[in-house]
Amino acid sequence: MKRRAIVNGDDLGLSPGINKGIVEAYRDGILTSASLMATGEAFDEAVTLVREHPGLSVGIHLTLVEGIPALSPQKIPSLVGSDGRFHGSLGAFAMKWLTGRIRLEEVQLEFQAQIERVLDYGINIEKLDSHMHLHLLPRIIQTVLAMAKRYGIKGVRLPKGRFVDVGLRRSLIPLLSASHSRRVAIAGLASSDRFAGITESGRLTERSLMRILEGLQQGVTEVMVHPGYRDAVLDKWPKSRLYDREGELNALISPRIKALIEELGIALINYREVCRHV
Repeated sequence: MKRRAIVNGDDLGLSPGINKGIVEAYRDGILTSASLMATGEAFDEAVTLVREHPGLSVGIHLTLVEGIPALSPQKIPSLVGSDGRFHGSLGAFAMKWLTGRIRLEEVQLEFQAQIERVLDYGINIEKLDSHMHLHLLPRIIQTVLAMAKRYGIKGVRLPKGRFVDVGLRRSLIPLLSASHSRRVAIAGLASSDRFAGITESGRLTERSLMRILEGLQQGVTEVMVHPGYRDAVLDKWPKSRLYDREGELNALISPRIKALIEELGIALINYREVCRHV
């Protein structure tokens, strides 16, 4: 088996600066796929850019943390704060989830609204993932798989692998992914064989990307990246604004990275190709 990599840019549609960075990373670099955020303030611009770049594979970045929801706050009161916005951190959401104060039916309604917003614009959704990997939480994963079946979406992100120096919260991600692997397979959905980018999330450099590429195993690995430019819209997102998005973009368009991929014989693919036979 050949080593194949899906280089996926998260947060498309969040802000104009992120849209610009993802398009540049696709056009001038090694990015092959992007996850579109239906609740982002630059969603309409992102849709236009997707249509202008038909070779870019697009998934949906389901969102329950940071930003504004697709539905009115009155319809999903357990998902928002007094300001009508999603909770500002994964910790705040997780605490409410673990103590039973997040209503699953509201999660279902919000996810449905986000998916349908993307589909209404004529965008084909290749796979489902989520902002801060919230789709991996117990019970929410069942909702996501049901949504995939309902809307004919063929792929789902499972961040499988061994990650070092990621802290307690992020160390749970591969454990949850492993526990869901059988459920995803039974649902007939495609996912990558392995995943990379958790350790480097928000601070990917040319050196760390080289290390990821040199360590790729046979099969398909999704490499999560966050290219972009800082702007006023992003400044309103308390966690996402902390990422070094321009640094990640520079790594993705680096001539040294392109030369390394050619030297190693790595095939750059996207989720469209992975899901083709599902």
